[in-house]
Amino acid sequence: VDDIRNVEIDFEEFSTSTGFGGGGGGGGRNNGGGFEAFMGIGTQQESVVLKGQDFDVLKNVAEDIQYYMEELDNIANVNLSVAANRPEVHLAFNTQEMGERNVALNSVSGELGSFPSEITSGAQFKEGNEEYDIIIKMDVPEEDTERTMDELKELRIPSADGEANYELQELSQVFYSRGLSDIDRVNQEKQVTLTFRFENEVNNSKALLDAARLEIDELVAGINIPSGVAVEVIHEEDQFKEFYFLIAAAFILIYMILAAVFESFVIPFVLMFTIPLAGIGSFLALIFTKNSLLNANTLMGFMILLGVVVNNGIILIDYANILRKRGFRRSRALMSAGLARIRPILITAVTTCVAMLPLGMGKAEYVSLMGAPFAITVIGGLSVSTILTLVFVPTLYSGLENSLEWIKSQNWLTKLVMGLLVVGLGVLIILRVDAFMWKLVLIMLVIVGIPAASWFILNSLRKASSKVIPDDEPILIRIQNLVKIYDRDNKITRELKGGLAVRKRLGLVSQYESFKDLAVLIWQLPLLGFMIFFVYFYIESGFWLFMLNFAVYATLLGMWQPIAAWFRHGNGLKEKLAQIIRRLILWGFPVFSLVLFHARWQNLALEILIAIGWYFALMVYATSKSLNERQINVNRITGRFGLLRRGFFRMVQSIPVIGKKKKPFKALAGVSMEIGRGMFGLLGPNGAGKTTMMRIICGILEQSYGKIWISGIDTQEKREELQGLIGYLPQEFGMYENMTAGEYLHYQGMLKGLKDPKLRSERVEYTLKAVHMDEKKNHKIGSFSGGMKQRIGIAQILLHLPRILVVDEPTAGLDPRERIRFRNLLVQLSRDRVVIFSTHIIEDISSSCNQVAVLNKGELKYLGVPQEMATFAEGHVWQIEVSLADFDLLSEQYKIVHHMRNGDKIRVRLLADEKPAEDAVQATPLLEDAYLWMLGKKV
Repeated sequence: VDDIRNVEIDFEEFSTSTGFGGGGGGGGRNNGGGFEAFMGIGTQQESVVLKGQDFDVLKNVAEDIQYYMEELDNIANVNLSVAANRPEVHLAFNTQEMGERNVALNSVSGELGSFPSEITSGAQFKEGNEEYDIIIKMDVPEEDTERTMDELKELRIPSADGEANYELQELSQVFYSRGLSDIDRVNQEKQVTLTFRFENEVNNSKALLDAARLEIDELVAGINIPSGVAVEVIHEEDQFKEFYFLIAAAFILIYMILAAVFESFVIPFVLMFTIPLAGIGSFLALIFTKNSLLNANTLMGFMILLGVVVNNGIILIDYANILRKRGFRRSRALMSAGLARIRPILITAVTTCVAMLPLGMGKAEYVSLMGAPFAITVIGGLSVSTILTLVFVPTLYSGLENSLEWIKSQNWLTKLVMGLLVVGLGVLIILRVDAFMWKLVLIMLVIVGIPAASWFILNSLRKASSKVIPDDEPILIRIQNLVKIYDRDNKITRELKGGLAVRKRLGLVSQYESFKDLAVLIWQLPLLGFMIFFVYFYIESGFWLFMLNFAVYATLLGMWQPIAAWFRHGNGLKEKLAQIIRRLILWGFPVFSLVLFHARWQNLALEILIAIGWYFALMVYATSKSLNERQINVNRITGRFGLLRRGFFRMVQSIPVIGKKKKPFKALAGVSMEIGRGMFGLLGPNGAGKTTMMRIICGILEQSYGKIWISGIDTQEKREELQGLIGYLPQEFGMYENMTAGEYLHYQGMLKGLKDPKLRSERVEYTLKAVHMDEKKNHKIGSFSGGMKQRIGIAQILLHLPRILVVDEPTAGLDPRERIRFRNLLVQLSRDRVVIFSTHIIEDISSSCNQVAVLNKGELKYLGVPQEMATFAEGHVWQIEVSLADFDLLSEQYKIVHHMRNGDKIRVRLLADEKPAEDAVQATPLLEDAYLWMLGKKV
């Protein structure tokens, strides 16, 4: 019906009455219409009202206006409040004849009342969300339910004394006619209303809407209006003008009172933000339970809810302020206040929700119509807002203070621009937005969004610049207790596990060794019983049955854990019984659920899909758990169907949540050191943590714990600015091999911000000479050797003149000559900058580095001068000649540094705590010996 001009679809909630008292009847059509306009939702309609004494004249004028309006392109539809004349039967009684025959009028009306085959009682029957009119029908054959005009004329009317019966046509004339169903009157004047609605394109544009309204005004003004008829065009009927003032005054008074009590302008603003939090849960709960959002009961519940929610915020912030006055820092005060006040806040919320549950679940007519929306509003709003208040209010409180401090720290120009934007957009919203609620929402977004957007822009425009540290100030990198953990849990999970560990250390976690320890189930069993009743007996929605069924499933599994722990403290039979019961719950509950779904839905295809998905998820969960408990290396699985099993297990381990298990790996474990100008070597085997530490220094990775300062500046606070000081060459990097060396460096220079062609050319020439590649400037990179590509990589990171060079195993894979050249190049560059050089080749460290750090399994084994490192192996290096048969035995007992064949003997250099044999002699330790000794005694 979308293309039919005069058709309009409207959805209404069934209502048995127009108010709290009073009987039935329609009346529900305009309920909430004004409130919808206040909220800025619903259909925007305008009207033309005609008033006068002659109803026929009013109707004719209204029909003329309707005709002309329907011809306009901007009009979507036009409706007239006057319905067409309906067919009627008129009776003209002959009172003289009725008097002579002793027939009273009440006898006529009584017989006419029983003439239809059915009578509307005026009452309604409600079943679920449906309402039905109660109609009384006569017990007559179905083919006789319709009455004819002849039967009406022959209707027998008894006399007052009951001695005679007369036909209706003997007492009255019966004839056809037409008439109006109703006539509207306002202040004793008849009224006809013409409602119209513009097209969506017009409503969405302020300019088009103004032009369309002007067109309507001119159309009405041009029509010849008869005398005695008044016409009023109503474009916007502001029924809430006084309400706007009252609600604004209420908010201002609340803010003033809170500001006076807390002696702060920030805290009341934070507390008043809890009001929208209450609305989120209320609206969601009303939508999920299919209750009306716009009625007096829900609004009453919402108003009561506001006081409880704001009180929770007041309790939390007030105690935090008390702690701050005692000397607590803001963050510590908020955390302590949350820990101290969470119990009373949750108890208040839970007891209120539990008290409201019977009212919210009531199905009696008046309870479900009046009490249920009220209770559901309170329950939904309080449940969601309590959780959000405990998280959102402290966060907003802290964030708002940080924001105000940040705004105060900005220069006057930034403050002026932000102020002008807030004022300008606020005025624009007031002038261009019609709905009051949308004005409030958009103004709040502007107040919050402009500073937030300014902060984001200013921070995103921070450029990598070496000017944060003066050129004449030496660079010093200080690393303190650096820890990096890969694949660790998120912060919330870590906090929960940390809290559980603390509780275990304090003995606050029950071990379920005796039956008394199961007292925790005292409150869980009634909760489970209520959940079973609510999900399987109360809820009628198939969707919510499906969703909440999993909540019952999870609750059952969670409640069985303490019982299973108690069983494990018994004999082997009890433990085996606990495992059987758990498997029955885990694998049997889905069968029960599927049977229940089939009884409710009768949809076999959907139930098969649910069964397949559910049992596949259980299979993935069980397989993943088994792999982790048995610590099976999937890549080493062999045997029959080995390839297929490896593929399946890899798929299981890749599925998040139910299959993939995190295995945290500590790459760095509390590393502390200082790095100054010159060559600094990082020595260690593969996986020692060298690359991880260098990437954290460069700002590529974020450390888990610890700090890094570059000349006193925290790298986490000034990451972008400090990156201008650093040039990083990873172990593996790519280049455009079809470019020449000069073209490639010019391209990289433009990416690094060298936009001036002259300056960029100077830098390219300088870097190519610095790496001794100026003669290869016009050669393609694809023709270069590995060492030459490494030098181009160094030239690339030198373009922005970094004061810190970080190179990760640059000599790996190079031949000895190229390795020596590249090593000498780094030594040359380290004369006026810091060079951090990572390798596992001892010779590169001993011949080039001023300082060396040895890492192994994330731990710092040595920090100091390379020449002094050899002393760590003094008294542990031995030389000995053994036979070929004894060599195998010796290699199993000691760490062999190297060996060489000498005739029928083997000359061996090894590491040992004590003299390995009688003929063994001590040898002078070398750097390689000390390095191997530090790594441990097992190869």
